[in-house]
Amino acid sequence: MTKDDPKGSFTRWQSITIAQLTYAINLILSFSVAALAFQVNTLLNEKFKPVSWQKCSFFLSLLILVASGGLGIWCVINRLRSFRATSKVARMREEGKSDEEMQPFRTFYKMLDKKTWRLFWWQIGTFGVGVILFILGIVASVIMSQ
Repeated sequence: MTKDDPKGSFTRWQSITIAQLTYAINLILSFSVAALAFQVNTLLNEKFKPVSWQKCSFFLSLLILVASGGLGIWCVINRLRSFRATSKVARMREEGKSDEEMQPFRTFYKMLDKKTWRLFWWQIGTFGVGVILFILGIVASVIMSQ
């Protein structure tokens, strides 16, 4: 396959998609952990004293950011299981196994791939909500302290 081969184009773009999804999952996971660390550091600051609904906002934000981190880890593990099943099918194909023998593994990795995307979107959503709640708590704290 040459670089201009249309069949090779799909393979290249599929490889790029896999790499970008991995990068995005890891990026959001890193941001979740960093946001949690920043939030805990803020809460430990003696000058910061959240009151009433700010406490609720911070507590919910902590929980949601932990959930985002957990979803990111789950997503990574799910992808590893998918890669393992996919490589098993590739090995079976090289060994000349029949389509009937490979079908259960194909069905399994396709199910895992769909689950990866759902987990990824939930990871992004929970991260976004957690950050918004954290920002609301900070802004309210600044406004109320003036």
